Amino acid sequence: MPIVPGEIAFAENGVPASPAYGDIYHSADGGLRQARSVFLQGSDLPNAWQGTERFVILETGFGLGLNFLATWQAWREHPGCCARLHFISVEKHPLTKDTLARCHAAWPELAPLAAMLREQWPLLVAGYHRLSFDEGRVQLTLIFDDAEAALKQLDAKADAIYLDGFSPAKNPDIWSPALLAQLRHLSRPGARLATWCVAGKVRQALQEAGFSIERKPGFGHKKERLEAQFTHASRLTPHALPKNAAIIGAGIAGSSLAHALCGRGWQVTLIERHTAPAMGASGNPAGVVRPQLALDDSFNGRLSRQAFLHTVKLISSHASRLTPPLQGAFRLARQNCSTGAEHAPRIPRLAPSHVFDGVLQLARDETNATHMQAMLEAHRYPAGFAHWVSQEEASELAGVAVAAAGIHFPGGGWISGPRVCAALLAQCGASLTRRFAHTATRLEQTADGWRVWENEPAQVAPWGEFRRSQNGTLLAETSTVILAGAHEAAAFANLPLTPVRGQITALPDGCLPGLSIPVTREGYVLPTVHGIGNIGASFGFDDDPAPRESDQQANQARLASLLQLPPALDVRTLAARVSFRAATPDRLPFAGAIADANAGIRPETPLAGVGRQPGLYALTGLGARGLVWGPFLAKALAARLDNESWQLPRDLWQAIDPARFLLREARRGKRS
Repeated sequence: MPIVPGEIAFAENGVPASPAYGDIYHSADGGLRQARSVFLQGSDLPNAWQGTERFVILETGFGLGLNFLATWQAWREHPGCCARLHFISVEKHPLTKDTLARCHAAWPELAPLAAMLREQWPLLVAGYHRLSFDEGRVQLTLIFDDAEAALKQLDAKADAIYLDGFSPAKNPDIWSPALLAQLRHLSRPGARLATWCVAGKVRQALQEAGFSIERKPGFGHKKERLEAQFTHASRLTPHALPKNAAIIGAGIAGSSLAHALCGRGWQVTLIERHTAPAMGASGNPAGVVRPQLALDDSFNGRLSRQAFLHTVKLISSHASRLTPPLQGAFRLARQNCSTGAEHAPRIPRLAPSHVFDGVLQLARDETNATHMQAMLEAHRYPAGFAHWVSQEEASELAGVAVAAAGIHFPGGGWISGPRVCAALLAQCGASLTRRFAHTATRLEQTADGWRVWENEPAQVAPWGEFRRSQNGTLLAETSTVILAGAHEAAAFANLPLTPVRGQITALPDGCLPGLSIPVTREGYVLPTVHGIGNIGASFGFDDDPAPRESDQQANQARLASLLQLPPALDVRTLAARVSFRAATPDRLPFAGAIADANAGIRPETPLAGVGRQPGLYALTGLGARGLVWGPFLAKALAARLDNESWQLPRDLWQAIDPARFLLREARRGKRS
């Protein structure tokens, strides 16, 4: 859905109003006082969250953010508040950062909090945006979407609900019976609801949704307001997992997942057959980070867009301070360029793990250029996210003459997988146990969880002796196992994963002077990163791990398709690296609980009803988009393991569910 920013016009009394809806954003008697009187008092806050571990608030209509700011301020000022506050708010027409600043100036007592909110204010792009404050103890999830559509896909249980849209006469959609009926599925037993609206249809819809309602004295000129409480008992109690896990695979998915779980207080054992993280498909010196747009806003396009925005933010906030050296993932032979000079690039010990200075995606031809421009027009992306540039403009951005016009992603860039993985793991501290140079070969289910075995005795165990038996070496005994390797995950679960061979070609420093940002088309070229540039990547389905001259020549052709004046290269003298990505049949990843193939899946079984293997999960099948998808999906899956599923809408969780292909097979069998 294209996002149309909200507009502000100030009424004669100075109250901000919406010209589109012909209504004001808050009471003329005071917006902050209204927030405290109607919503906090109406939800019995701060009393309701006293002594709780987690408190979740759901709001319809973020508007100026006043309710969030007032709630955050109360959380800070009252002792004994919840350990973690989650505020989820839906907004169809979000305001720009500058407009928010103009409006926030009316409440100087909120200035420090309002400034922190605006500092993290996201690009106005449809979907979920997560903002983190007070060292992660306060989380704001903004959903830029139509409220009714968003609530249908939201997977959350709220302890308090703020209903704060424009009036039913001005914006009936946000008070519709269908929207209010969704609150039945989004409320915990005893959840409190507050609103200034007392319209009869709203009261009736809330009662039908399971709320007992009570009229209370209103605020300011309004005679009454509503307080309500969800009276239905819960049928399901979320199962709290013991906070320990074994992760198999230390690439970008496994390392990001270890970091996310350790940050939530889990004890994690990370098992990796190599001696260091990111030695497989994540081990290239650097890789491109940009979204994959789609005209029809398919699952792939929506997931790519959301993952891109979150991953850039995540890596920027967590990996910027730590830049550990590469650990042998990519070794270069002595090489030369068209000048004939020999190069043996020295990789500095301290160098950036990422740079987000922009990415270009060039059009393949005129037909493709028309399609790309149609995508931009259909979704009306803000220029800070994606915009069209001419060939001349693209060349100026790249620092070299490029071969075509295309899309510029200002927030894109490159990530060094080995450095980012090492940086994330370095932040895990004592919560992380590394089991490197060990290959998990077997899973054993126990009454309390899982044992992970290596059948062959370990040759190197710098952290001490493992438990050994006739069954092999016990690498971990834990409640939860997450398969985060590439195609090797198929050895432990029925997951249709195909290894895809990719070869990149290394370009020593000096081959591409002036190139400043990645340029992509049907391949890519990266500027010099840590003394190395690279072009790639090939795409094949054989299992040959050795570099091939034919793939080197194909990469040289890719370079020629990207730049107007590509350097003359002798590919026989250039180093190469081969790795294997894991692809799924629908090119969407696997993230979630693994199905129990023996549970008797029937064609009529809903995806949520498919039996699962307790404590067994997957985060794999990332294909060529591991650097974009991996960090975000790791954080989303870690949150879901903590019963916080609102990182993604329900339909996107279903689109990446590891059980989806087993269910499709059952349904195809019925049709045949």
